[in-house]
Amino acid sequence: MPGLLSLQRDVLRQPETNVTNPPDLDQIRRLELLEAYDILNTPPEPEFDDIVLVASEVCGTPVSLVSLVEANRQWFKASVGFEPCETPIEQSVCAHSLASPDLLIIPDLTLDPRTAQNTLVTEPPHIRFYAGAPLIGPDGVAIGTLCVIDTKPRPQGLTPSQQKVLAALSRQVIALLEHRRTSHRKDELFRRQKGMAANFRATVNKTIAAQEAGRIGTFEIDIVTDVIAASAEFCRIFDVPAVPTYPAKTFQDMVVPSDRGLHSTDRNRSDGSASMNVEYRIRTASHGVRWISRHAVLEQDETGRPVKMIGTVQDITDAKRTVLRTQALLDLGDRLRDLDDITDMALVASDLMGKAFDATRAGFGLVDKAAETLTIQSEWHSVEADALALKHHFRSYGSYIEDLKRGEPVVLSDVKADPRTSGTANALLALGIRSFVNLPVLDHGRFNLLVYVHHDHVYDWTDEEVAFIRSFGDRVQMAMAKLQAETEQATLNREIGHRLKNTFAMIQAIATQTLRPVTERGHVQNFEKRLFALSKAHDILIHDQGNASIRNIVESLDETLAMPGRIDLDGPDVVLGPRGALSMGLVMHELGTNAMKYGALSQPDGIITIRWVIDESGPEPQLTFFWQESGGPLPKPPERKGFGSKLIQMGLIGTGGVVTSYEAPGFSVEMSASLQQLQQAN
Repeated sequence: MPGLLSLQRDVLRQPETNVTNPPDLDQIRRLELLEAYDILNTPPEPEFDDIVLVASEVCGTPVSLVSLVEANRQWFKASVGFEPCETPIEQSVCAHSLASPDLLIIPDLTLDPRTAQNTLVTEPPHIRFYAGAPLIGPDGVAIGTLCVIDTKPRPQGLTPSQQKVLAALSRQVIALLEHRRTSHRKDELFRRQKGMAANFRATVNKTIAAQEAGRIGTFEIDIVTDVIAASAEFCRIFDVPAVPTYPAKTFQDMVVPSDRGLHSTDRNRSDGSASMNVEYRIRTASHGVRWISRHAVLEQDETGRPVKMIGTVQDITDAKRTVLRTQALLDLGDRLRDLDDITDMALVASDLMGKAFDATRAGFGLVDKAAETLTIQSEWHSVEADALALKHHFRSYGSYIEDLKRGEPVVLSDVKADPRTSGTANALLALGIRSFVNLPVLDHGRFNLLVYVHHDHVYDWTDEEVAFIRSFGDRVQMAMAKLQAETEQATLNREIGHRLKNTFAMIQAIATQTLRPVTERGHVQNFEKRLFALSKAHDILIHDQGNASIRNIVESLDETLAMPGRIDLDGPDVVLGPRGALSMGLVMHELGTNAMKYGALSQPDGIITIRWVIDESGPEPQLTFFWQESGGPLPKPPERKGFGSKLIQMGLIGTGGVVTSYEAPGFSVEMSASLQQLQQAN
């Protein structure tokens, strides 16, 4: 069956159609209606054949046709006395009758200028008389005619009675076409309905299977009655018996208190403000806390009032907990980094671990292996659970202490079913513990810390979850050990610092007594100041636990000189090792002392600009240090080089790499050294 576009292309292919003579709207509408009737090129049908027979008999003509006018031909649905089933549009007399709703009667075709040259007139069959009633559809579009034809002229045309019959028969043709179209539509609709019903049944079966396989439940809430119709999978997810309907409140009450602002209620469903796509937690009867992902839409009545909520739910607990566990590990590292208290560390870890599992409790306890006791150090518990007592004897709750002593994790899905706890299950159940993981954390082989996670329902722990708990315990234990080591190191550093200060004080006292007879006191004072600079550098190292930043060393010089605002410094954060820090501290002292005596700091307006940069263009990174004085007296090289000058020339690590200048605007020095050597521990 040709489509509408093909019919329109037929119109555009007509020889007489061009830019100046486009197809008229009536012609396009005629082709559209013919397309809709789906009548062209169909076999003969008795109902149409009877009409042309009656028309021929009533009008007394040898020929009668039901002629349908296309773009480039006229096709005959029924005919009497005319053998061709179609003729070219150029031979169509019927085309002249389409423009008027009235009958077209031409008594003598040879005398009418519209038809005188028609080959059907000038050549066989030499038709002479024509009368046609237009076939006009319900929307007023003419698609052809019911016509009668004679090979003899008929000056009198048709009688009024014949004209009425011919017009009535033309309307009957249209009625048949409409009936035929309606019948075809019904047949097609019926076929589609059957197909849709079959497809619907198949879809329903597939949907149910897919829901069960994908664990997706469906629901429909009648907002007026607040009754929910739920699928079997929905009921399984919410851990309730599979019955057709429930009060919606049944499932609202299962939402954990902290998530009830996310779930829909009768109020926000009624006013249309309920969130359509949400994730929330429910507490089920036998599976504890579960994560639900819900997607829904609201159906409204003709006034716009919500009447139904329809949607799906899916249990996303496993995926959600995987994400939460990953995030908990990331958060643990971030939060432990900022803590300096062991109790706070354990409390933070307990909180993150408990929430990642939606557990009843999670925490850490100190173990006395000999006494077989556990002392709770820190614990997180859900709002529904109570905190545990401070101290517990393992044997009061089963025999699993033997596993813990061997360094093995204890993983129980159901304390009532496990032989290690079945005899003491009531003691555990009284604490709200139905399943748990106890994981020993060993410190150099010693069992002194326990990590635990509790559920108040049966729970099948996975290997990944146990590994997660172990990772949590290990990280907390490492952080605690690091903090304890840092605390011990800080105590040791303070003691070393105190002893070093005493040592430097004793050296200074001995030097003072020894050098008292020396008449040139300047040398003695320089020695004392260098000794002080060395002591100050040691203070910085001890404060920074063996390392010191360039910025701290320079700022220490600024404090020592007691000339605020006279030193301008800039450079990246670079931490030096002990050797580099001591060397730079002594060099800074010499440079600062010289600046106060002879250079920029000897004048009120003099300043020192200090810069340091890292150059990574070579085989290994180099640190370059710049000292530039300005605003002081014009510099000049020293007449003789003392120890201070030699110390400066030795550079940052005693290997040279020093360039000095005594040009305006003031003394400057540039020192370069290997960054790696500067940062070495020794």
